[in-house]
Amino acid sequence: MSMSMGDMPAGSMSMGDGVPSLFTLQKMYWAVAGSAIGAATLVNVLDRIIARQRLRDSSLTPAKPKSIFFGIYATITAIVREVSYATIRPLRVGAFTLHFPPLGPVLIVLANLLTVMVLCFYKLDTMDPWNWENVGYRTGFIAICQLPLIFLLAGRQNIIGFLAGVSYVELNWYHRWVARTLWLTTTIHMVFWFRNWARWNYITYQLYNDPLTKRGFAAWVILTFIVITSFAPIRRLSYEVFVIQHLVTFVGFIVAVWMHAPEEVKVWVWIPIGLVVFDRVARYAWSAYANLSIFHRNEERKGLWAHEATFTALPGNVTRVTVDNPGVGWKPGQHVFLTCHSIVPLQCHPFTIASIPEDKKMEFFIRAENGGTRRFFRYASKSHSVLGNDKVDTASRRTIFIEGPYGSIRSLRQFDSAVLLAGGMGATFVIPLLRDVVLAWKMESGQQAATRTARLAATKRLRFVWVIKSRSQLSYFEEQLQSLLADVEGCRRTCPDFDKEIEVSIYITCDDKLDPPTATLLPLQTKDTATFKDTTEGAAKEVSEKGDVPAYSVSVDSVSTPGPVLTGQGCLPGGGCCCTTQIEDEDDSTGCACNCSGPTAVQSEKGESGVNSIRNQTSTAERPIALHTLTGRPTPRVIIQKVLEKAEGESAVVVCGPRGLADDVRRSVVSLSDERAVHKGTGAQGIYLHVENFGL
Repeated sequence: MSMSMGDMPAGSMSMGDGVPSLFTLQKMYWAVAGSAIGAATLVNVLDRIIARQRLRDSSLTPAKPKSIFFGIYATITAIVREVSYATIRPLRVGAFTLHFPPLGPVLIVLANLLTVMVLCFYKLDTMDPWNWENVGYRTGFIAICQLPLIFLLAGRQNIIGFLAGVSYVELNWYHRWVARTLWLTTTIHMVFWFRNWARWNYITYQLYNDPLTKRGFAAWVILTFIVITSFAPIRRLSYEVFVIQHLVTFVGFIVAVWMHAPEEVKVWVWIPIGLVVFDRVARYAWSAYANLSIFHRNEERKGLWAHEATFTALPGNVTRVTVDNPGVGWKPGQHVFLTCHSIVPLQCHPFTIASIPEDKKMEFFIRAENGGTRRFFRYASKSHSVLGNDKVDTASRRTIFIEGPYGSIRSLRQFDSAVLLAGGMGATFVIPLLRDVVLAWKMESGQQAATRTARLAATKRLRFVWVIKSRSQLSYFEEQLQSLLADVEGCRRTCPDFDKEIEVSIYITCDDKLDPPTATLLPLQTKDTATFKDTTEGAAKEVSEKGDVPAYSVSVDSVSTPGPVLTGQGCLPGGGCCCTTQIEDEDDSTGCACNCSGPTAVQSEKGESGVNSIRNQTSTAERPIALHTLTGRPTPRVIIQKVLEKAEGESAVVVCGPRGLADDVRRSVVSLSDERAVHKGTGAQGIYLHVENFGL
């Protein structure tokens, strides 16, 4: 991939004694990249073996290593995780906050960059003008051989993701940074050719008269545009526009590179093309299976297409989309791409599945933003005389297409303890994971009472923390959380030796009144909504497209309109107040309350013994279990530490919410992991951390 190679095969050029050929350097790059992929695959295989062993282990500590090999592996894993999870504190610049990625991914990207730079400049004197042409050749060959890796990291049907057990969403971050490394390599390639030609004032002539130089420069310009538009601030301006232009510019870039590259290295262009074709064919084939009714014979499926969805408008400009008896299975925490051409033609969007497979339905809660999500809400509003009405005329059903599921997280059933933290509508990702473990407990309890057979979950403790802005948001998942607590209490009654623990805490940071009123839920009025009124009991659950939800107004005597959230404690401009008090100890916590005359201290709501967990819950099936609510913000480190102190094996921490919460949890996990290594002989094992990020 050079600016001017002529007819001589550059790959066989000699650049000095002891210097590998250009083809050998390309193979060396892939030896490094392949080794990294192989190591990730080996880790994935070992993790799967460990998960199986834990579910077959009949001891009291199934999540604890039972052999020297797996003990050493657990120690190495804990050390690597501690380094990998570390992150720098966010940097505030005026009104903007810059969040940094964790150290592990950064080190991988830097390792790739270092490998590329070493291969580009190995045994070449860049200060010698007679070596500038050699640098141009070398960097061109190293640049073009990076193309397959970029496309391996980009596909939804991802080969690397399958081998390493990683979601394409996580790999997409690496895809962007490897592409930026490619841009740096091609820029160096171009600069050294220009530098060589500049000695004879030859740059302009080459750009105007040499076809090879024109094509190479065109490829660099297109790649520069792709890299610039891939940065988050630009990408998020309009994601739909970004996707379209990304596909178009990709085609232009590949064509320009193919026309610029000599025949001997065109294989590095054909491989990415093959990967793109494979991804598309695999996706279309799977989508055909998932969406054609011929593959899913059912009395309810009489037409050509397998899926019909109902659209229900909910308060807060949210649309609930329900697909009964879907033709594909899924795991908690996964998402699919939805397409409904009759409402939003030629668009597909990713949405988290808010239900579990045992529900026999896929349920999505979609906040109306711009574009397609807004059209969903408008259609749902027109199809129902009253918002939130579940009685849907069959004529209002629409054919919908599903692509997926996608997403990957290790099953929480394999861990001794699990801490799940959610901020705002991050609960939509976390609650299905919570339900999955409790379901396993319930099934296992029934088995033990009857035949005492297989173990379905090694998990002994679950800790769920949900941080919400308004008390009204609690109603979205209140029934599910109460049902979980009731299920665990039912398991305790069914099986006398049931030793599982679950603890739920709800932190409320902003509300009309930070005290315990009997609230009435009223949505904010917009031009797209009709009048709606509902009580908090049995109110609809809401799940956004991985983002915060619009604030509701909670009213006791009158309706107030919430304004923007303020930092610290105090009243909101339109009514209501915020409390950012950091709660260190839930058993003896003092939150804050205000009625728009200033914040005052108030004791948080608690059960008789302080924490409303299932261990000391005395409610019956006839009496709904009251959830433990507090006013203020949690201290993740304290919450996680209390669970880890009781852990008898590997633990899991899952967080989904704003970047600030995720960063705080990361730092807490790293700190606690380091402390646990100091306490010898406690039997404490490592911590698995999964961070589900908001945004694109």
